[in-house]
Amino acid sequence: MSGITTAEISRISVAGTLKELSPTLELAARLSAIHLIDYDGGELGIGTPDDAADDISHRLAAMRSCISHLNSSAADEVIENRRMRDSLENSLPELVDTAIYDIKRLDEVTTQLEQLEERSDGLELLAPLGLDLELLSGFKSLSINLGTTPILGQCLAALNELSEELLVFSSHGKGKRGVLAVYCENSSAEAVERLLTQYEFESMMPPDGEGSPAMMLQDIDSEVGGLKSEAENLQSSLETWNDANGGLLVGGIEVLERDFEIQTAPVRVAVSEHAFIMEGWVISEQAEETVAALSKVATFAESTPFEMPRGRGHHFTDEEVELPPIAFQNFNAARPFELLTDAVGRPKYGRIDPTTFMFITYPIFFGLMLGDIAYGIAIVAIAWWLSKKFARNELVIQASGLLYYIGFSTIVFGYIFGEFAGFEYLPHGGCDIEGIVGVAQCKAAHGHYHWEAAAHAPGWVTWMTALYPNGGEIQWMWEGMFGLNLAYPFHRVSTHINDLIVLSLYLGILHLALGMILGFREVNREHGFVAAMFEKGSWLLVLGGGFFFVYSFIVSPKHSDSDYLALLDMFATVGLIVLGIGIFMVVIMLWKYEGIPLPIAIGLGPLESLQILSNTISYVRIFAVGIVGVKIAETGNDMLYAPLGHTLADLSHAGAMDLILIPVLLIGWLGVQVFALILGMFSPNVQAARLHFVEWMGKFYETGGIPFVPFGKKLVNVEAD
Repeated sequence: MSGITTAEISRISVAGTLKELSPTLELAARLSAIHLIDYDGGELGIGTPDDAADDISHRLAAMRSCISHLNSSAADEVIENRRMRDSLENSLPELVDTAIYDIKRLDEVTTQLEQLEERSDGLELLAPLGLDLELLSGFKSLSINLGTTPILGQCLAALNELSEELLVFSSHGKGKRGVLAVYCENSSAEAVERLLTQYEFESMMPPDGEGSPAMMLQDIDSEVGGLKSEAENLQSSLETWNDANGGLLVGGIEVLERDFEIQTAPVRVAVSEHAFIMEGWVISEQAEETVAALSKVATFAESTPFEMPRGRGHHFTDEEVELPPIAFQNFNAARPFELLTDAVGRPKYGRIDPTTFMFITYPIFFGLMLGDIAYGIAIVAIAWWLSKKFARNELVIQASGLLYYIGFSTIVFGYIFGEFAGFEYLPHGGCDIEGIVGVAQCKAAHGHYHWEAAAHAPGWVTWMTALYPNGGEIQWMWEGMFGLNLAYPFHRVSTHINDLIVLSLYLGILHLALGMILGFREVNREHGFVAAMFEKGSWLLVLGGGFFFVYSFIVSPKHSDSDYLALLDMFATVGLIVLGIGIFMVVIMLWKYEGIPLPIAIGLGPLESLQILSNTISYVRIFAVGIVGVKIAETGNDMLYAPLGHTLADLSHAGAMDLILIPVLLIGWLGVQVFALILGMFSPNVQAARLHFVEWMGKFYETGGIPFVPFGKKLVNVEAD
């Protein structure tokens, strides 16, 4: 297949005697090239796990329990495979048992401390009452109400009014609630309880035990001290253990997980009394090498390239076909963008992989929206930190690669826009002849071009004008077709704001057209040229015809040149004809290829065609998100940095309040910058992803593929076998 599709896959079959099964699986795991197809039963049986699987499972459970408590991290260096194996066979099991013993003991000590703390809280409430615990319960002729109330004084007064035969012990206790123990005869118990309820009384159970709460608190304090000391020692011991053995623990789990996968793999294979058959998928480029290697340990190994069935009819009558898993084959530079493809779902086998296209368009869209040197540098710094901090995490490395691309794109567009941390630092110019922007165009019209320095940018930003020709006093313009104007520098929030809107729309038209062309290719390949013309070509005609008609309609009132007006009339006529043909083809497509009744298709076709307008307008978000982001940072600069800079520039005349506000303004300004950075990383990513996933990929992309997952866990923290 070509580079814009996923890798070609071949079906591989391996067979041999049962004695050859274990070495075959071990070799297949080392090759890490086969996506196994699980045998789901039939005439043959399935294999049984190796005897070692149970032992590995128990060891894994213990080691995972250990790592869940210790949060161990991988060793700084990749561990040698032989050293890791020796450790697993000799010292590591005992070390893990020691750590688990300490972990269990630490859990026990922690539980005891929590129980003692809870008991201590209860005793502290009761100690001021001066009553032994055995006096708080166990009377047959007396009822005891023990608890707390937030209005102790009022409650005591009410109890005195209720009866003089009550025996009351009280203390203000700790906090806002007082402690109360009320003794009364059983005959008065109900009345006492009703009264206490009126004063927000909350009853409590006395702690177990006998004797003075004060004495018991002393014993508890002594016991807590010993337990805390033991807990600290255990925690210190576990930290020391983790520092010395955490890397081996991570590596050991990785190796045992791989061993467990191999030992339990026979349940995925068809077996008879004396033989086995293993089926799977292999990337075609690796098929010959894989078959040759497996032929040395198995009786039979063969691969057959998978071929898509032809002549299956249209998409709504596709027959069921077991399709191979999907393996990417993008060049290294584009691989970070596989994250985006996986976020949507992998394509079906044989269909276009959009990764390479997003490698080009995604950073452009993102850079156009954020476009600020300072924020681009920050994103690149974050990408660098992630790549160093998680150097062995493949997913994080891919994510950091994606951040590198959008970060550098942000820097490039920030340079073109002349923006740093929300400051526009380039001088702005203008021609004294209205309607002319570029310097060369102004001179050609015999006008005068005048310059004004950036009004609010500080000196630590404006030095970057030295990075531009003539100190930034330049304005190169390219006046393209259909009102598209490009400039260097491109002042997106002032001079060229309308040009940015036009650029966003034209990028959308080109992006949508690319999606439709890719869709045309897919349908043509599977169902033929006629189907492709109606299913995808119709939308291309609607897009193209609609563009020329709308452009002519909008631009004509603004021109008086008769020749140009004649050209616009031709655009309008041709565009309207092409648009009509496109809508007619959409109606036929809905009728013939989607199965919609013709009367409904006639009404639905024009309405469906309007979605192209909606799709195109969606790309205006490239302009809108960028402008909003700039204005947020610019507002922070005007409201916070401007007064700060004014104070710092003339400290000798600053008042006391000015000096007090310096740190406030600085922290506030930095906060706005951090917010703008976070928003700048989030919002443009969301919008760029939406434009790709919804507007663009909807024109050609069909998910449904499952990832190609080779048998044999990839070792990251331990050297491969």
